[in-house]
Amino acid sequence: MSWLSKLTLLQPLRNRNFRLLWAGQVIAWTGDSIYQIGVLWLILELTGSQSLAGLIAAVGYLPALLLGLFLGALVDSGDRRRYMMAADLLRAAVLLYIPLAFAAGFLTPWQLAGAAFLISTGAALFNPARDASVPQLAPTGSLLSANALIQTSAHAAMLLGPLFAAGILALFNLTALFYFDALAYAASFITIFFLYLPRITPAQVIRPLQAVGEALRFTVRERWSGQLLLLTALNNLWIMGPALVGAPIFIREELHLGATAFAALEACYAVGMLTGALLLGSLGKNLPKGKVLLVGMILDGLTFIPLYFVPNMFWTGVAIAFHALMIPLIMAPRPALIQEGVPAGLQGRFFALVNLTVIGMTALSAAVTGVACEKIGVRTVYLIIGFGGASCGVIGWSMKELRNRD
Repeated sequence: MSWLSKLTLLQPLRNRNFRLLWAGQVIAWTGDSIYQIGVLWLILELTGSQSLAGLIAAVGYLPALLLGLFLGALVDSGDRRRYMMAADLLRAAVLLYIPLAFAAGFLTPWQLAGAAFLISTGAALFNPARDASVPQLAPTGSLLSANALIQTSAHAAMLLGPLFAAGILALFNLTALFYFDALAYAASFITIFFLYLPRITPAQVIRPLQAVGEALRFTVRERWSGQLLLLTALNNLWIMGPALVGAPIFIREELHLGATAFAALEACYAVGMLTGALLLGSLGKNLPKGKVLLVGMILDGLTFIPLYFVPNMFWTGVAIAFHALMIPLIMAPRPALIQEGVPAGLQGRFFALVNLTVIGMTALSAAVTGVACEKIGVRTVYLIIGFGGASCGVIGWSMKELRNRD
């Protein structure tokens, strides 16, 4: 694979174990993008309520709030590979339950909420283990490329997922999407099974509360890390609810289209994010990560504003693809900053803290979005979050410790 050395973005793939982790993520995220389409649409079909859809979606984020830091401590004290495998098995089993319960006629909205809770529990364990493992697998000096490549795989999966979803919906029905997702997590389990990952041995046995306290003290001691968490919270509060819950509402209520159009819109997201990640991973190796993150937040917000004006599906897709170009400017430098600036034995907990922040604010944002869409309309919601999201990057520019991180 010597040809990989000529392509900055692909350099991490020289490592066999990184290739396994990356391949598993492509498969799992492809299934997960199908799940996101299926579960939101199924909630709307079962309830017909935009507010309840937002609230049930929010329930799925509770594990990160309730368990995230403790699961991060678990990641720092044990075998990260085994924890990733356990998380994949849990999610595969829960995803099989959804279509089986629906076929039996006893699936309720609250069972869907419970399933989302368990799936999120798996993610709250898997994600910090994966992110903390990247420095052990990526070649020296290629962390930004490695994270951009992981984000690229996520965005490529988001493109593949809606295409598969459209085909599955045409051939079968809505619940068939969940069978495909269960198979994807089973495939991810197999790739992780064959991965070799050196185990991080903690310097001492860490008690759960002690572990949480150590992570929180780090954010106070290292000001840039606390600033990163604060801006992450604000940005996700403004952006994530409208981005997730607002999309199916916009398609259904404003454009009067169905699930296939929703899948097409998710594909537009994927095209934009994939393009942005490829450009950043190939050209952004020497860019200052702190400044890239802050510029990304500003552009991420401002590019939502055109959705207030778009008249049809074509221009909606164009606006979403342009907006999605900016997302990798946030998603790639943030983990690279953590992997370079946080000690290896603390990274599982810090990534869990970031995940707690992201998921917690996303849950609150999702709950508020459903109500706001009913009260003022989804177009107005997009207009408001455009300015609100951009303000996060503007605020962050005054935080010199974070802004000057390389």
